Amino acid sequence: MEAHEFNDVLTADTEPGASRVWVETLRPVALAVLVIVLAVASVRGAGWVPLVSHVDLGIHEFGHLLAMWLPRLATALAGSLLQVLAPAALAAYFWFARRDLPATTVLVAWLGVSLRNVSVYMADANARVLPLFGGQDGHDWAFIFGQWHALGSAERIAGFVSVLGFIAFVVALGLALWGFAKPRLDEHREAERRAHLETLPVREPRNQPPVA
Repeated sequence: MEAHEFNDVLTADTEPGASRVWVETLRPVALAVLVIVLAVASVRGAGWVPLVSHVDLGIHEFGHLLAMWLPRLATALAGSLLQVLAPAALAAYFWFARRDLPATTVLVAWLGVSLRNVSVYMADANARVLPLFGGQDGHDWAFIFGQWHALGSAERIAGFVSVLGFIAFVVALGLALWGFAKPRLDEHREAERRAHLETLPVREPRNQPPVA
């Protein structure tokens, strides 16, 4: 047997098992850990999560750019709105169109980070201590709440959005755990189905075939 044939035999036996361990156990566990890490980082970083929030910042500024021809209130809203809609829309696409559970899990966790980040920005509308591009004169939510005469409610609204962010983290964690539990539930149901089939009586055919 040549070397490549021997390797083919080995991989034929090991790859399916290794792939199953990854899909059914390691990947869901890794996703659950990732969701928890993002949630904890969001709390400890006051809404700022390295890398993820850098991406959010780029999307936020792009939202302003897209809406720059609109009235100032719409332009101010567009940044945070696109920052939240981007992961939400991607999560909806990968869930409803692709049925991709791992991708949806990551994207819902990203949505949680985005919502938490926006909530911190909202809560800063009165204090204005966050470092911003262009200085405090460009504070979106100070302007938005001012236009809505809602500066006195800024922290309450921010708290509600923060809760939505934590709900997104819980949903993402639930999806990761479902990815771990579903294969085992399916296997259990299949075992029960087979056991039930084995208890059914074997029926003899009514018309026996003629013996030649």
